[in-house]
Amino acid sequence: MGLIFRLTSIFVFIIFFFSPFFAHAHIDVWLKNEMGDRISPQSNSIDPYSPRQTCGGCHDYRLITSGYHFTQGFETISDRFDPQRPWLLSPGMFGRWLPTAAAGRISPKVNKDPKTMDLSTYDWIGRGGRYSRDGKLIASACGFCHPGGGPMEYGRNRQGRPDFSKNLMAGEKDSSHPFDGDYSSLDTPTGKSLFQISGVVEADCLICHLKNYDMRERNIQLSKRNYRWAATAGARLGTIEGEIFTPHLKTADPSDPAFYQGTWNVERRPVVRYRWSDRNLFTPEGRLKGSAISRIVSTKNCLQCHDLGEKKNTGTMMSPNHDVHLSRGFICTDCHPLLGNTKSERLAHQIAKGHSLTNRVRDDLDGKEMKTCEFCHVEGKYKPGRAGLPTKAPNPYHTHSRAFRGYQFHTYLLNCMVCHASTRPGRALLLLDMSQGYEAAYVADNLERVKEEGDYLLPAPQIWSPWMFRSTRYEPVVPKWLFWFAQEEKGHYYPIPLRYVKAATKGIKIERERPFIAKENDMWLIFSRLKKAGFDKPALIAHDRAYILSGNKVEVRKDAVPKVYYPVVHGVQEKKTALKGCLSCHGSVAPFFRRMEIVNLRDFLLFDYPTMREPNCVPQFKIWGLQSIPAEQ
Repeated sequence: MGLIFRLTSIFVFIIFFFSPFFAHAHIDVWLKNEMGDRISPQSNSIDPYSPRQTCGGCHDYRLITSGYHFTQGFETISDRFDPQRPWLLSPGMFGRWLPTAAAGRISPKVNKDPKTMDLSTYDWIGRGGRYSRDGKLIASACGFCHPGGGPMEYGRNRQGRPDFSKNLMAGEKDSSHPFDGDYSSLDTPTGKSLFQISGVVEADCLICHLKNYDMRERNIQLSKRNYRWAATAGARLGTIEGEIFTPHLKTADPSDPAFYQGTWNVERRPVVRYRWSDRNLFTPEGRLKGSAISRIVSTKNCLQCHDLGEKKNTGTMMSPNHDVHLSRGFICTDCHPLLGNTKSERLAHQIAKGHSLTNRVRDDLDGKEMKTCEFCHVEGKYKPGRAGLPTKAPNPYHTHSRAFRGYQFHTYLLNCMVCHASTRPGRALLLLDMSQGYEAAYVADNLERVKEEGDYLLPAPQIWSPWMFRSTRYEPVVPKWLFWFAQEEKGHYYPIPLRYVKAATKGIKIERERPFIAKENDMWLIFSRLKKAGFDKPALIAHDRAYILSGNKVEVRKDAVPKVYYPVVHGVQEKKTALKGCLSCHGSVAPFFRRMEIVNLRDFLLFDYPTMREPNCVPQFKIWGLQSIPAEQ
């Protein structure tokens, strides 16, 4: 018996410590509330759980949330980040104005009057987010794609720098300034934030590490301003009863003046009804089952945030049907691993990334440990990191050298995606018109207006070809043609908050066929109204041109603002659907050289929309400075 017992013990030891399942299995954990008290069926059972208290009890929460996914520029934010362009507060999504992501921008911490303010931190998290009754996304709030922590948990000091000494609830108690960039609100009855009622949004570990996380349920709570309840709802640990904010029009178009109106319910705190009987989630005594927590982050979890962005920015659909790597079993983290050689370095959750023509957050990390096309297929460094993946990455030299002449010349000039992302299946944003005080978006496949963000998740009626950007190499991109009102400040253009633009357009009749503020008399009227509102040097920005009043004339300044392009970097097509042969690019109607790009947005909207034609649009090769198409056939 003793020998059998010893052998059995050794067998269990080997299974436990060497089996991948047991080695990576998470322990069952007690949920804890904001105070650190245990949540169970017998105690604190209506409280939302706190990721900081629950996960942070074992894991280094502060180190993990230093990753750029959580901070998005918050670590370097400052009211003096860019003295020449004071509306830019950081290089990341929190602090930088990027209208293709959200027309609203975060307000400086200190403001002398409301004209310099747009969204406070309180409003930035949940304002304007809306789903229809059948669950379709109507409009996103800025906080919808951010995992919490950083600026959704902590405020700023008087210099606009991060203040980690107290969270937003504690900071709100000490704030009395009416134009505080963290603690004011465009919507609450008092004009002040309600963090002590809504709570803060802590970093939600389960967005990535729970197999069946529901991002929509989480974001619905943010739109209701139930900030502290969002993590519980997203993990589907229970249902939330009650809401701090109830919109009056649940399916209104964002252009409707009543879209942001609603009722504030501050007297009764929402409560949680946990799914204690769900044995896939909870043990009989009420612990969260460790088996529900996944160490490996699946592509499905990543796409809860990134899917809409990929489709909206570039028309890329991330699915096995539209990406050769996903069809071969790869997941996002195979190419985008955690950075670092040690466990403590990787715990900082800096994730490998490529470059971007538009985004600027943590540019110092661009390319570090990133698995690129060249890394795997040309340099021969590919190694399968998991069972079931291909054993090797084929070198394309022989295939490409047979396919066309000048193989090395072309691969020197062209990014791989030029041929392997030659068409897009989704409805990418191409034109964003904010000249009427709201976001009116038009898509790349046919310049049709999209009224609900959920429409970006649908396939385009027909596939289309991206544009090309030429720097050191050619790469496929989707340009963003932006139309918006600004205040001129020392040669730069300060975006005027949309609420002032909306007021200035009151009573102006817009043609249904060309619904844009492009006529000169309409521009004059809006300019005069904006001046009365305190914007003494208003301008209309149309792509890279600025239109300003100079006496009784409208003066045009070319190259006034940088052009915006989003690179196509995902959705890799197989060789059978990639471009083949000379005519794919050098043919008389091939889009590589002949894709039309707008050079005069205002006149295009005024005279040509929706047909792209010269002189307001020109073929790409002319923008590149070419007189004709090389070797045209």
